[in-house]
Amino acid sequence: MFARGYRFSLKQQAFQATGLLSATSLPTGASIYVNNDLKSATDTTLNLTPGTYQIKIKKEGFSPWEKTLTIEPEVVTRANPLLFPSVPSLKAVTFSGASIPAISDDGSRVAYLSENKLYTLDLSESPLGLLNRESKLIITSPSVPLLSLGEGSRRQGEVNQLVWSPDNRQILLVSTPSAYLVDLSKSETQPVFDLKNLVLEWNMSKSIKSDRNIELLPSELRNILTTASAELVWSPRENKLMYTATASATIAQNLIPKLPGSNTQPESRDLSSGNTYVYDLEEDKNFSISTQCSEKSAQWFSDSNHLICVQKNKVTIIEYDGQNPTVVYTGPMENNFAVPYPSSKQLLILSNLTGNLATAPNLYAVSLR
Repeated sequence: MFARGYRFSLKQQAFQATGLLSATSLPTGASIYVNNDLKSATDTTLNLTPGTYQIKIKKEGFSPWEKTLTIEPEVVTRANPLLFPSVPSLKAVTFSGASIPAISDDGSRVAYLSENKLYTLDLSESPLGLLNRESKLIITSPSVPLLSLGEGSRRQGEVNQLVWSPDNRQILLVSTPSAYLVDLSKSETQPVFDLKNLVLEWNMSKSIKSDRNIELLPSELRNILTTASAELVWSPRENKLMYTATASATIAQNLIPKLPGSNTQPESRDLSSGNTYVYDLEEDKNFSISTQCSEKSAQWFSDSNHLICVQKNKVTIIEYDGQNPTVVYTGPMENNFAVPYPSSKQLLILSNLTGNLATAPNLYAVSLR
């Protein structure tokens, strides 16, 4: 009985079922408050009588985390926040300018132009734990006019977009009126004569992967997503789906059996056209994020449990259920470019911190740990 959470109540003179609150945090050693009473420090497990509690987890130097949680008898409820620094540090990644950066589909690399050259930057963590790697020069004397003169209007023949192939082995350089394909393994460039058909092939390849994931969903939800939604974006772990409703619809309850200790935050199963939602495939939960972040400004964070919301000169990270919005960067930004490192330890932004509009912006790493 003790292992199942039963405790003897002196008041009732009987054993009563309790629930468990498993509180972990990154970093550890944060204070745990239950209804504003300090109880312990992470990482630990607390026995609580069934009911609703206001849980707050705080650590000096980090933004606090707070959420209303429902404790159920004989069930483990988890509070596992990722705490972000109150004052994140900023470190330059490039020094000679970076133009039109583009993130690969797997989130592991960024391509950009600098001083008429094409570079890629590996965002993954090295075996030795290094995060900020040197950029790799891909093309040093290209046969295409790589004019990276800032983010303003572009002249004819100037590259204005970089696009990664679905397999992340090629980069498409789009200019007006031509396009070129760069093979990263050979650092070779060749002209693209049928740009429309190439883009169509790449989009179809991405759609096939998305369609395979949709086929795994309950049939009722699958029908709603195919008829009343758009802009479907899977999380890195592919266990959650962000989408925008294009028509009113209702997601039925209990599409899959309820999991013990699942998220108890308020859901939004009645869809409204134009609103953005996140569906959790593992717990059959649907949350609205429209009040915190629109689909056009939202992208997945590396851990699949958070979203990045980018607005003018501000980057906010929220939990997938729309809770705990935390501003991690405020300051100059170019083209609202902000992408997470796969390790979730840093955020890469494009910014011009000189205040001189004639100076090319650079890439900076914002520390999140």
